[in-house]
Amino acid sequence: MTNEDTRPSERPAPQGGSGAPPPSAPTAKASHKTAWTLGILGLVPFALMTVIFAYAGRSFIAYPMLVLAFSGYSATILAFLGGIRWGIGMVSRAHRRRVLTLSALPSLAGWILLLVPSPWVFAGFAAAFALQGEWDMRATRRRELPDWFGRLRLVLTGVVVLCQLVAFAATY
Repeated sequence: MTNEDTRPSERPAPQGGSGAPPPSAPTAKASHKTAWTLGILGLVPFALMTVIFAYAGRSFIAYPMLVLAFSGYSATILAFLGGIRWGIGMVSRAHRRRVLTLSALPSLAGWILLLVPSPWVFAGFAAAFALQGEWDMRATRRRELPDWFGRLRLVLTGVVVLCQLVAFAATY
């Protein structure tokens, strides 16, 4: 296993002396590819709904439903990102309490933002995703997260924030 796969502080302690070897580099490479593939596929709903907002704006016949769908998906993904950090906090030996506490904030922010009217909901989600992305990038720079994860989060966050800003501009 390479340093790119996990950091020493993140490696779980051996359980029961099983002596099982860590996953091989090809296995780790396959999981990186899977994460990238799923991440890119997760952008599809953001992109499709953003195109509809950009094309039709508030004149779209199902505008309220589109706002609900876009906001609901945004809140779901934000909660998922918080869950990733919760899992990392569970296996990390450093800053566990702080990481676990902060990892609950994205889902709470997403839930609160569901109550915000458009177009401001999109500005709020843009800020929330940007903050989550910044937290992930700082953790990558501090070597608490693997480099490949930082690159993935940078790309995905950039696209999602752009989609949120386009939706905001199209419906302002």
